[in-house]
Amino acid sequence: MAYLIIEHLEKLGEWVLLEYKHASEWWGDKLIFTNVLPEERGELAKLGGVISQSVTEFPFDRSKMIILDPFAEEELKPEDIKEDTIIVVGGILGDFEFTGKTRKFITSRIEGAKARNIGKVQFSIDGSAIVAKLIAEGRRLEEIEYEEHPTIKLDEFSEITLHYAVPKLEGKLLLTPGLIELQKKELGYEEDISDDELIEFFEGKREL
Repeated sequence: MAYLIIEHLEKLGEWVLLEYKHASEWWGDKLIFTNVLPEERGELAKLGGVISQSVTEFPFDRSKMIILDPFAEEELKPEDIKEDTIIVVGGILGDFEFTGKTRKFITSRIEGAKARNIGKVQFSIDGSAIVAKLIAEGRRLEEIEYEEHPTIKLDEFSEITLHYAVPKLEGKLLLTPGLIELQKKELGYEEDISDDELIEFFEGKREL
């Protein structure tokens, strides 16, 4: 199976850590974090391999590298990925539109690597990792379902809209575990709603 590198480019806050944990659930011991500060090493070592240097500096075989870049001309295909392929994802929190950070901080600095996109929608870090894993397992991009900008109604007056797409597998949204609880905490929302209940709401199986 291919390897996944997450080039860590954000402060290791709660939101980023939740996404990294979810990516680790999908990639296991094939996940490597690069560009990691000494004080972050212990936390990330629980989730995968850790390298202090940037992926742009570490002497990986660049002919085996595929960078997931939204501005790449070609989309990622199963036949691009071999057993020793190294897929690189930018550890960058999304914005409301593509900002070009992957190209600026990674793609432009790694000569000899391939660049591929995973569609025209923006995924989170863990969402990108999941899409890459599904393609590595043989699915084509057009076969992967997702929901763009899903909105969760918390009560009559409150709702949360995620500003990115969330992949789906067999009709089930692959939400970042714990993310909704984190957002509710940041909003000061007290009602106790579990991830499973929120997923059932997305699927139309329950009311909140």
